Amino acid sequence: MLKSIQEFIKYWYFRYLVVTELYMVEKWERAMFHIVLFLVLSVLYIFNTTVVVGLVRTATGWIFMRDVMKIDDDIINEPIKNL
Repeated sequence: MLKSIQEFIKYWYFRYLVVTELYMVEKWERAMFHIVLFLVLSVLYIFNTTVVVGLVRTATGWIFMRDVMKIDDDIINEPIKNL
């Protein structure tokens, strides 16, 4: 069982190297590529979780809370209309 899992991982890692053409570079170049790829993906993850999620939260708050704010404005302005 463990050997078949190991063979499966080796097979897909080899396919990954062939598709990305990393099988042609030296090991240190491959390591540098993976480090840079990891750093870029980490920065994108941090950007998405801080900036994009905040913007989506703000935008959906404006869209969905508009009706609630309108009701609150009607409640606040109602005594003024009665004068």
